[in-house]
Amino acid sequence: MKKIFTLIAFMSMVLIGVSQTTNLAYFPFTGNTPSPNTPTSYLAMAGTQTGTAGIYLDGTHGSSAWAQATELTSNNGSTINALNGEPADKDLAMINQSANGKAFAFHFSTTGYQNVVVTMAARRTGTGFNTCAWEYSIDGTTFTALSDVNTMPSATSTYELVTIDLSGLATVNDQSNVYLRCTLTGATSDNGSYRIDNVQVNALPSGPDVYAPYITHLTAANASTVVLTFNEALDQTTAQTAANYELNDGTISTAVLSGNEVTLTITPDMTEGLEHTLIVSNVTDIAGNAMSPDTLIFTYGVDQQYVCANIAALRSKLDFTDNSVNVADNTTYKLTGEVVVTAVAAYNSQKVLQDATGAILVYDPNDMLGNLSVGDKISGIYGTLTNYYGFLELKPTASYENFISIFEDVTPLNITLEQLNDVSFMSAHQAELIKLSDVTLNEAGTTCAVLTPYGITQNGTSANAFFAYFQDAEYIGNPLPAYHMNLTGFNFATSKIGSSYFDFRYYIIPRFSNDFSEVVGIRDYDRFVNIYPNPVENSLNLTFSAFDATTLQVFDMNGKMIMSSSVKGETMHVAVNHLTAGTYFVRLTNGHDAAIAKFVKK
Repeated sequence: MKKIFTLIAFMSMVLIGVSQTTNLAYFPFTGNTPSPNTPTSYLAMAGTQTGTAGIYLDGTHGSSAWAQATELTSNNGSTINALNGEPADKDLAMINQSANGKAFAFHFSTTGYQNVVVTMAARRTGTGFNTCAWEYSIDGTTFTALSDVNTMPSATSTYELVTIDLSGLATVNDQSNVYLRCTLTGATSDNGSYRIDNVQVNALPSGPDVYAPYITHLTAANASTVVLTFNEALDQTTAQTAANYELNDGTISTAVLSGNEVTLTITPDMTEGLEHTLIVSNVTDIAGNAMSPDTLIFTYGVDQQYVCANIAALRSKLDFTDNSVNVADNTTYKLTGEVVVTAVAAYNSQKVLQDATGAILVYDPNDMLGNLSVGDKISGIYGTLTNYYGFLELKPTASYENFISIFEDVTPLNITLEQLNDVSFMSAHQAELIKLSDVTLNEAGTTCAVLTPYGITQNGTSANAFFAYFQDAEYIGNPLPAYHMNLTGFNFATSKIGSSYFDFRYYIIPRFSNDFSEVVGIRDYDRFVNIYPNPVENSLNLTFSAFDATTLQVFDMNGKMIMSSSVKGETMHVAVNHLTAGTYFVRLTNGHDAAIAKFVKK
């Protein structure tokens, strides 16, 4: 049998409908009704238990009583997991943060059946539920947790195939009643949702095991690792025989069995985005049933057409010239090149990334990229693109692959206020780090308010060109400086900020207070750091004054962090007697600003 697995950004796909399985129940939600009239219970529309198996949100069968008008609705559905090529119609959506802690339940019979697998299409929003806790019961009263089941999609706003695999749970085999309950939590807004569609309950007939094992999942964990999940326990010898797995463009060096999973190590590394063919044969289950050769066609990572070597290539993938719309592209792209973090904000974990070809703002509300600081260099970023009212944003869908170095400087593009007002010029440098030399702020002395534009004057020309966008920047709430300065920030453009509208134009967005200075960049606080003795043998004395540093870190010349501690006042004594002789860096940071000093350990 030939099976095709498409793996986008490490999402695994499931194969169902193998010839010996029986479809017990199918729920496509065809013709479902949106709020306020969404039903609170559904009976199977296909399968051997048509009209008897059900899904419940009415307080019965272990479910909770959902508010029909405010916590349930229906949207356009999906073709994922649909039977017989059925077109997308409607789905079932659980919505609203008021529903946190509520549960929906499946009820079906397994009389005469075993090895139950439930599959469905699922989708969530960014502010929707982020945790699904699954439990099972055979009496509808006492439920047992399924700790290894996760049906929460890895990305937002797209449907994925998810699975509740009960094939190894003998307790639910051959039972007149089986109940599956899912409790949802984590919604943070009224329009947050978790949607399901095309729910299938499949099982094998009961009796002696006369069926060969089959593969239910193929997951490319990374470029050199593929994990195969089988429907049942396997014979260890045949499962771990590498010769039973043949890859068209590589070699299987090892096959390791753990539970129902076989982990294959592949050499050389697979090429991302290309089709790979894996043939599996001669693997047997514990009863001695041997599988026939099974051909699996899959891709690893994202398609080659969506792989971008640099930011310029990434920016070419979505048209952002229309500044009157907010349009998202749900395609997953991969940025393979090395990029440097030039700005960081805590709000929605926003960051700006830049390389030699351009820059892009990262909107990361799920904190996929984690804790990064200005000057960090990384590579291997997956994400989707959005034209946010004329400004291109990247929303990460996975963690970055490689952390390369720290303390990387990016030289700002030195521009004039006239150029900042030139849309064609600035659109070519969107999100890049820029600098305006010898300028003054028109509202000097005014308390800086968030999401507010301010005027800049340069050589007698003025324009509202400074925008206080980073809500957690330390200059917010403080008087704007009244001196001539070189003003640094990143290039930002929009026609909408929250509920406030401005004429579309480009702004300079300072990142921290030190951007209002004669000399800018992450090393500008260095002159406020005094370390002695240097070279040092046992104890390093350090005095510092400029911003409220919270963390002290010591790095070696390769960028590896050796020590980290909390900052206690403006004077510290750091024991370094345990360090080997060589050159090191001390870094003081509060997560936005950083001061760096070098010392030599004797």
